[in-house]
Amino acid sequence: MTDRRFRVVAGSAAHLVNAKSGGALLAASAIAAAAWHEWAHRRVLRAGLPEAHIRVERLSDLRGDTRSLEAVEAGLRKEWGAFGLLGFENIWEMAKEAGPTIFIASIVEDGLKTPVGALQTIRGDYHGDPELLREEYTDFASLTGHDAWRKSQRKGGDTAVLLQITVFAKDGRGGGLGSLLRDAVLHMLPDEVHFALTTTPADADAVEIANAKTFNPAMRFHAKGGATPTLLLPGFKRPGADETPSPHGQDVMVMRYARDDEGHWSVPEPEMRTRSMGPMELQVTYAVKRLSALGKRGELAIGRIARRRRRRTFVGTAKAIAWLDDQKMWVIGQTGSLARHSRGWVSRVERVVRPRSVDVESAA
Repeated sequence: MTDRRFRVVAGSAAHLVNAKSGGALLAASAIAAAAWHEWAHRRVLRAGLPEAHIRVERLSDLRGDTRSLEAVEAGLRKEWGAFGLLGFENIWEMAKEAGPTIFIASIVEDGLKTPVGALQTIRGDYHGDPELLREEYTDFASLTGHDAWRKSQRKGGDTAVLLQITVFAKDGRGGGLGSLLRDAVLHMLPDEVHFALTTTPADADAVEIANAKTFNPAMRFHAKGGATPTLLLPGFKRPGADETPSPHGQDVMVMRYARDDEGHWSVPEPEMRTRSMGPMELQVTYAVKRLSALGKRGELAIGRIARRRRRRTFVGTAKAIAWLDDQKMWVIGQTGSLARHSRGWVSRVERVVRPRSVDVESAA
């Protein structure tokens, strides 16, 4: 950077932080940046499909619904055997560690929720290339291991791996529920997800990537939605020594969905009403749910947190105080913040502001 350009940039920065001219602009810029971040990183929590009377939501949002969780666990174990819970001991562990990227479809009638399907996904930066996925994870167990889930939740990625699509009720298969769930989930994924890779069961000895006539029903299901077969992984879903084999076999075909140049998926977006939240709103909502679940203990915890925070902020030297009565006063802290406190929490003050109606001698 030349000296002239450096002086220009430095002058601009000085203007921004100048107390007289730039303070308000800097504060406004910070607020605008925070608001933009909150909006740009909003996440679709659930979608209501009014035509089918189905709600699609994340497994993490069902953690307080024991009945639904037990139904989901039973359906996944029945369909996929040892792979149903993706390596977790039970449904509660899966909801805690992998819940944000697992989607559950439920029929809601008269306030009663009945799970009817699930789509389990995991995120990663594979740029839609299954070879990169295979280089990082040699089998399904490693793809759904603890480290993979931790990386998925912390870093996300531009590719969603559709691990398993499950329709729980037999009469729901072939009726469009699987495609409806897939279409809804693809359109619920964040904008930064540009690709989706499947781990579709396929017989390596019978299927040919270039010959659509050899596709099994699962592959035809994805091909009809616009996915293209890209890589065959023999033995990718091989169970462990003490695990029950999956009824769908051990071989996997990776099929690839991708957004077009305008950001649209190949499957149409179903008619749905979505609810979304930003990162800060999600954290507040989660904290409220946790404290609400604690009941009376949660209320006491909130009170203790608030008292400790006030003491930490205002104990010591206060910038100024203003008496209100014999017991309470307004305290202006060193940061300029204002809070009502008992005068015993302030050890020393720089300035005392007294209303005219208060006698100085009596107040002293």
